[in-house]
Amino acid sequence: MQPTVLITSENFGRFSQEGRHVLEEAGLRIIDNPYGHTFLHREQILPIVGEADGIICDMEKIDREVIDAAPRLKVIARRGVGIDSVDWRYAQSKGIEVARTTGVVERPVAELVMGYILEFSRHISAMSSAMHAGRWQRISSHSVTGHTLGIVGMGNIAWEVARRAAAFDMRILYYSHRRNERAEEAFGAQYAPLETLLGEADFVSLHVPLTEETRHMMDAQALACMKKGAYLINTARGAVVDAQALADALRSGQLGGAAIDVFDGEPCTDSPLHGLDSVILTPHIGTYTQEIYVRMDVEAARNAVRCLTC
Repeated sequence: MQPTVLITSENFGRFSQEGRHVLEEAGLRIIDNPYGHTFLHREQILPIVGEADGIICDMEKIDREVIDAAPRLKVIARRGVGIDSVDWRYAQSKGIEVARTTGVVERPVAELVMGYILEFSRHISAMSSAMHAGRWQRISSHSVTGHTLGIVGMGNIAWEVARRAAAFDMRILYYSHRRNERAEEAFGAQYAPLETLLGEADFVSLHVPLTEETRHMMDAQALACMKKGAYLINTARGAVVDAQALADALRSGQLGGAAIDVFDGEPCTDSPLHGLDSVILTPHIGTYTQEIYVRMDVEAARNAVRCLTC
């Protein structure tokens, strides 16, 4: 029987058909997202997943109910590296592989983090807006060089962030559940306990997976430990930060600003952070470049082919 791949991803094939060609050349039958480039909810996935041997997904919830509705399922191929949207433990217990596109997403996310840091430091958008309004207005800014970046978590994305921060001659502190001597040697990064990092860093960038341990790790208590006027950057997972506590810390002046690219529940149309001028909000664009989307398509397709044709 010809293996079947269900594409629940809203972004697969958005910029190129290369990923689709990988599936077709391997002789796989493809069931496309029936709603086009639209996010699918569980209720929309359940009626169409029954024939699937593989699923290519983004952040859709592939939970126990969805898995049980697909008795032939052998692989769940994520376009991305996070798997908190997949009940991966249950999948593995049923012999289903959960594959990720590691090695693809790290650099663009790191670029975005550095973009936030430069924006906070140099106030580029605010001065551009003033010029467009006919005002010659210079806003006092700071050089990135010599300031301290605190990196929470030291995985592959954090490594690329550290590499770029080192190129700007930033002081780098990091906290992780284990020391990373390679980062210390390569970038001069210094390991620090979390409380120390929060108290010394001018910028704190989060790079941890979402687990029960990390859920709301940046709560009111942690935010109060941050250096007054510092900036928080979250490109990890939305629920790592208590959004209401962050909004309170920003309103009180404890923090100078925040950049949030991920939210607890996406797509997000309502957040305590909406309307705060000191917050940059972006709709989960860390990997949203044409080049990376094509690479994720191809790698996810290759992962599906590997599992379904061997």
